[in-house]
Amino acid sequence: NILLLGADYSTSNVSRTDVIIVASIRPGDRMVSLISIPRDLYVSIPGRGMQRINTAYLYGELDRYPGGGAALIKETILNNLGVHIDHFAMVNFDGFRQIIDTLGGVDVPLSCPYTDYRLNGATGNLYLFSVGPGLAHMDGYTALWYARSRMASNDFDRGRRQQEILRAIYNKALQLDIIPQIPTLYQEFQDVVTTDMALGDILAMVPLSLEVKSPRIRSFSVSGPLVNSWITPGGGYVLLPKLRINLRHAATSPWSTR
Repeated sequence: NILLLGADYSTSNVSRTDVIIVASIRPGDRMVSLISIPRDLYVSIPGRGMQRINTAYLYGELDRYPGGGAALIKETILNNLGVHIDHFAMVNFDGFRQIIDTLGGVDVPLSCPYTDYRLNGATGNLYLFSVGPGLAHMDGYTALWYARSRMASNDFDRGRRQQEILRAIYNKALQLDIIPQIPTLYQEFQDVVTTDMALGDILAMVPLSLEVKSPRIRSFSVSGPLVNSWITPGGGYVLLPKLRINLRHAATSPWSTR
């Protein structure tokens, strides 16, 4: 199980992880399951009590938790969802854009149009922007907007869109035959991604990566029937697991083919 994190941070600070996805790899089945965890999920974080799950990495860094933020969010996911995390990889949003642009953009199949506000970098103003339907080619900036925007929808839908971007990145990497080039690209990879995976760990996954096709990538989201919306005593919006044991079962059995 590999934890994929996205955060809005620079080299000088650490922020909340607004993208939290568990990639559960099943070599025997030649299958990968993607599990989106909403950032507002209200969980017990060691040393911090009940908090949104997207603060776990931040608190791990601030509190100098043994192993840092990665260790604390791994422990939090294990304690609350029953999912053991073997490795993690985290990218900031600048790095995300760089990865997409290095690939020459990605193609995302959209069954319906998506419209939401987007920031004009030159003026600082918001304007409505639309993509789709059909196969939408996205550069790094557009892919980041598509993965992060939620004014027109919600966090559950945002999790779905984030998984669509991950699939598109994977398909483009296969198309460009990049996966066999990982040994030579590893240093560049380290410049934009924070991870506890050594080159040997990544190379061990290359044969499976070449065999897994998009239909064998399953999707699941901790959403709807599994959680309730709740307002904390402090007035914050969070998501409460309805039944923790059911949540654990769902997180370890992602058979949706969405």
